[in-house]
Amino acid sequence: MKVLFAFVLSLALTLSVVTLPSLGFLSLHDVHVAIPLAVAAVAANVEPIFVSVAAAAEILATSRSEIYQRIARHQLHAVKDGSRTKVTYDSVKRLAESLPKANVKLYARRKNTAA
Repeated sequence: MKVLFAFVLSLALTLSVVTLPSLGFLSLHDVHVAIPLAVAAVAANVEPIFVSVAAAAEILATSRSEIYQRIARHQLHAVKDGSRTKVTYDSVKRLAESLPKANVKLYARRKNTAA
């Protein structure tokens, strides 16, 4: 338990979640406050390995069925975890980066020639 606390505390200090002056004398309350803050900071900065099919669809702004089609066409890499299909986050990012740029033309109003 002491090793875990030391790790979480050092992580919290590294991520500037808590500072040494704010710790003062470490009471049991301070420990219970520092650990969730450090865990939240780590969770906010860690990139996932897998995402669900629904999350992949949300990230790519498409439907779940399109995600399954892209898995079948080997555009996305997926694994099975029991009955769940999990898509690798790296393959989602690669697919997003490989999509072509949008060619949007600026709308210009036509002049009224009826006059």
